[in-house]
Amino acid sequence: MQSWKESVFIGRKITRYLCLSKTEGISDYIVVNINIINEKECPPDGYCLIPRTIDSDQKAWRKRQLCYKLSRKSLATYAITDIILLSRSKKAPDGFNLVGDLNGLTLCYKTSPQSPDVPLPTLTYGLTPTLSTEKIPNSNGSLSSLPSLESSAHVLSHDYDRLMSLKPTRPAPKLPPTYSSSNYSTLNSYQGLEGIPFILNQNISVEHKSIFKDIPEIKIKTSEDLDLEYNYSFEQERQV
Repeated sequence: MQSWKESVFIGRKITRYLCLSKTEGISDYIVVNINIINEKECPPDGYCLIPRTIDSDQKAWRKRQLCYKLSRKSLATYAITDIILLSRSKKAPDGFNLVGDLNGLTLCYKTSPQSPDVPLPTLTYGLTPTLSTEKIPNSNGSLSSLPSLESSAHVLSHDYDRLMSLKPTRPAPKLPPTYSSSNYSTLNSYQGLEGIPFILNQNISVEHKSIFKDIPEIKIKTSEDLDLEYNYSFEQERQV
């Protein structure tokens, strides 16, 4: 959106842009109408205001307000696709609708029809082909087939029994063997540890308890013991 000249005395012109995005915004919603109202007027029901700019959070309009209306895409019959601001002409070009004067500029918008969502095709066959059907006459004299309520209820009541009686006709296949890499080399590889038994040193075995006599006993101290032992008053530091 383009704003008015706020700093004409120092020769500085502030420019704003009024944008209509076709990718940003609320998903599945489109702009269907734009309106200009007075500064202190409340917007109509269903309309939203654009009071301030996004980048600098300044007042967007002078003496007027711009509001717009959103609608769900599936419910709208048309959508606003283009917005233009005219500085000289006060008449909307061909194909555009005139909104009114906004900051000394003429605001116009263009719409295009919205095609509604295509409904899902209806099934031409029944979901339970075993149901018996009855012929009933239509208003044009032709006959149409409808499932019998009694037969359908009888068939559906035994569906659970048929499911419970289903059993596999063959046993489940065995699990595939685990993958193992084959060694086709002609030379044997050695790691350097062949023939060395994996045992503990005799000096640390349970039978030789004499080596543990020199290990001092670890005394568990409480928080009070730690405070008494390592307490420091910092009196000399405070005197300095």
